[in-house]
Amino acid sequence: MKIQADVINALKNLDFLKEERATNLPIIQLKTVKDAEKDINSLKWENFVLDKGGDFSVYIFKNHSDIHKHWNSLAISAKEEIIPEIEARLDNLIADSKLLASMKDQIKFDIVGLVIYLTIKKEIPQAASSFFDELYALYQAGYIPCGYAKGCYKVL
Repeated sequence: MKIQADVINALKNLDFLKEERATNLPIIQLKTVKDAEKDINSLKWENFVLDKGGDFSVYIFKNHSDIHKHWNSLAISAKEEIIPEIEARLDNLIADSKLLASMKDQIKFDIVGLVIYLTIKKEIPQAASSFFDELYALYQAGYIPCGYAKGCYKVL
């Protein structure tokens, strides 16, 4: 199983922190990069993302084991084909003081998770995850998801 070109292009072309941003998802807009850094690096957010990713992985493992065996190779491909370009763009935002370097790892982790999710979803449309759909929608809208509280995503 390979990452399809449209998934690669969509993720490589994410416009992080673009000027015009809109979403129908419930969000809490964080006021400062420092607030965002605190939330995105919190154990609470990291565990939330890991739990949601784990839920999707378990579903695929139990219901589509033939697809699940490609999980690690998709992650490796994502890190080779997409992450270097994403990292360069994040480095530019860090240089412009719009992000902090400590936020980069979680964003890259999110992107790898989205690559796996979007690739598998193209193979198995019924394999849906509202979390990954929402995470993708937030990144597409130009936000950086940093946390979740009271039914709302915390975003930069």
